[in-house]
Amino acid sequence: MKKILVLFIFLYGHLFALDKESTLNLYQHVFSALSSAHPVFVYVEDPEYKAVFADADTMVLAKRMEEADVILITNRRMFDKVLHQKDLHLYQDKKTLLFATDYHILKDSKEVVGALYWKKGRSQLLFVKNRLKALGIVLSGEYHKYIIEAL
Repeated sequence: MKKILVLFIFLYGHLFALDKESTLNLYQHVFSALSSAHPVFVYVEDPEYKAVFADADTMVLAKRMEEADVILITNRRMFDKVLHQKDLHLYQDKKTLLFATDYHILKDSKEVVGALYWKKGRSQLLFVKNRLKALGIVLSGEYHKYIIEAL
């Protein structure tokens, strides 16, 4: 599995737009590592990501944020909406994970556990150690090089 993840990240690191198959494979690996749920219910509003995730084997698109195991935040507007929902306590006791496609969103919110984004045409995968620890998430060794202490 380690070789598969590394292969996907390096082979598809030069993408400038979403390549459906490689993007789906990357997110399936990452979300399966983050969540113990099977399948992983993912909420995303971006139509391009919805189209990509529609063919997933290990993920199901959640219709509402409250149903999600993972919320993929793809822009600042969605980021504000998600934080507003969390302030209203609509998630009850469920530990919904927040993941981003933008480094700045990862940096700006202590609730976002990681991000997969593109910088200079290369994919970047990051997880923040103390955020993972706060949620009791322990990632396998294949992800350790993507875990950072702080931003």
